[in-house]
Amino acid sequence: MLKKIIDKRNYIILFIIIILIIFIIVNESKKEKVRVHNFNYFNENITIQLYTNKEVKNIFDKIDKIYKKYHKFYLNPNNSDLLELLKYGVDLYEKSNGLIDITSYELLESVKNNEDFSFKTNIDKIDFSDKNTISNINIESIVGAYATDKVVNYLKKIKIDKYLINEDGNIVAGKHYNNGKYKISIMDDENKLVKIVSFENHALAVKGNVNIFKPYMVNPISSSKNAENKLVVVISDDINEANFLANTLYLMEKDEGVSFIEKYDAEALWYFNNEVFTTKNFGIYENV
Repeated sequence: MLKKIIDKRNYIILFIIIILIIFIIVNESKKEKVRVHNFNYFNENITIQLYTNKEVKNIFDKIDKIYKKYHKFYLNPNNSDLLELLKYGVDLYEKSNGLIDITSYELLESVKNNEDFSFKTNIDKIDFSDKNTISNINIESIVGAYATDKVVNYLKKIKIDKYLINEDGNIVAGKHYNNGKYKISIMDDENKLVKIVSFENHALAVKGNVNIFKPYMVNPISSSKNAENKLVVVISDDINEANFLANTLYLMEKDEGVSFIEKYDAEALWYFNNEVFTTKNFGIYENV
């Protein structure tokens, strides 16, 4: 009788162990894993982290096709049927008070080569029904963010909401994978820490922390490169708006920039002469 009771207990213990093993396996299969892939387009390094238990090969292949589509346009924006980005660029000209001008290719090349050039915009001559009017186009300061926004829309479509995208310093964060917030370090051009911010479901754009020439550094109104050595960071709901605002504020005086950004649901940080200045609500992204 005692042996039967012991055998019965052993079966019960074995059954419980099997149930626990099945429970662990099922939970592990449901657990979201981090999947990382690197891309290189627009002369930028782009890193995408997805937190998902889905098969990601096809997802990353689709993302690669999105970036490749806009990279082709980036290489030759003057001969393309992809007019949506040009229309977006024209809209930014108006929104930025002329500080973002996609017709400034010749100016950018001249400034890059330390040559004088008196620039006059051709933005009003672009006729989207006539590709012959599209010339001397440069979209370098907007194409990366624009393509990344398309990637974000694709991830939303396939119901992946936990991700972190680093597009050459511009950051797009989805929902956090562990009920927290992503911590982002803001560095200057000497790799010195300026600020740490935390957020999810937002985007950050940074301008000015590089020692190489970038098109956003050139003011098309004055036909010259910005003389100030400064860093501008903008946090907004989406990467296109954050990038547009950062490009614009970089070419403005700080006080002018503070007034300009008040029209938007966004916050900004300026760093120059080893001092940090922020909009009044920027602190909501600090010490979180």
